[in-house]
Amino acid sequence: MPLNAAPGQEAPVDALLVNSPPPIRLEDAERVARVCYPGYVQCVPLSGERDMNFRISREDGASLTLKFINGAESLDETRMQIAVLKHLEARRSGLGALRAPHHQPADTADWLADPDIGPGCDDGVATRDWLSFRVPQIDGPVRVRAYGFLAGRAGTAMSAGPRSWQAVGRAAGELDAQLAGFEHPAAHRLFLWDVCQVARVRPMLGAVECPQERGRIAAYLDVFEQDVMPVLAALPRQIIHNDLSPSNILVDEAGTGLAGILDFGDMVHAPRIAEIAIAASYQMTVPGDPLDVLSAVVAGYESVSPLTPQERRLVLDLVLGRLVQRIAIPSWRALRFPGNGAYILRSRAAATALFNELYGEWSQGTR
Repeated sequence: MPLNAAPGQEAPVDALLVNSPPPIRLEDAERVARVCYPGYVQCVPLSGERDMNFRISREDGASLTLKFINGAESLDETRMQIAVLKHLEARRSGLGALRAPHHQPADTADWLADPDIGPGCDDGVATRDWLSFRVPQIDGPVRVRAYGFLAGRAGTAMSAGPRSWQAVGRAAGELDAQLAGFEHPAAHRLFLWDVCQVARVRPMLGAVECPQERGRIAAYLDVFEQDVMPVLAALPRQIIHNDLSPSNILVDEAGTGLAGILDFGDMVHAPRIAEIAIAASYQMTVPGDPLDVLSAVVAGYESVSPLTPQERRLVLDLVLGRLVQRIAIPSWRALRFPGNGAYILRSRAAATALFNELYGEWSQGTR
């Protein structure tokens, strides 16, 4: 039986959740940078949950993120993440002051310098959009790609207040306005971090230690499946970023506005209100009334794109859905990868406290 599955149930095995990052060393990253990104002379490791990431820099300070991709990521998902960066680069003016990373193709001038490094292959055609790197420890090559490294203040430095929360909503609206013209088949995949698929976490609930907590989550999922899922399909839908957490945003020097958006690896085709709910769920953990935070994020989004009454009614349901995902999925993964448990569980406590606070009002009919 899969880890922590309840009797008669199977835990959902999305491959990226159970596959370890590729065993890439610092010297491996330096080799790839030296051959395919000449001029980038410094290399330092970056944190990551699925992939192995490194920052490579030139002497003038310009930097790239060099990503050695988890073997469980499909080629279509890699294509999608490259395609969206190209899409946003072509529409940079539509993001205003917001920055997004640019895609950086490899330099093919010195391919023959290292027999373990070669161009990527896309439908039988060599491509510079990603690389193929052979690692002795694993079967098959590792896919590698590079994109601009955005320096700036982490999203955790954002100040708490209506101005900041509205800025989060406005940035989500501006980003969604640019993504509205973007389409890719990989965004329609079965994906456990799609909040519309939150019911798929049921078999993971055995990893949630507290019985009362498991009961509340199960009760929420019952209502979600019966009352919420049937109406989601009728809402405005598009590809969304799907993870505007503090880890994936940069803030301005004042700490009240967004300066950059990172990591498009969780993109899905979903109701656009999921973008608001997910972004708000990370801001609603501050002291005070979390519904005031949600209202400010919604107001910021509506300053760009007005919502329908039905969207406004359902946004809290999806906030709770993302909180359930942030409780159940990390709990399950931390047991599978105990060595990386601290990183995996970094936001579970805050998500649990907020879910418990919101659940009482929601279950009494305020939804």
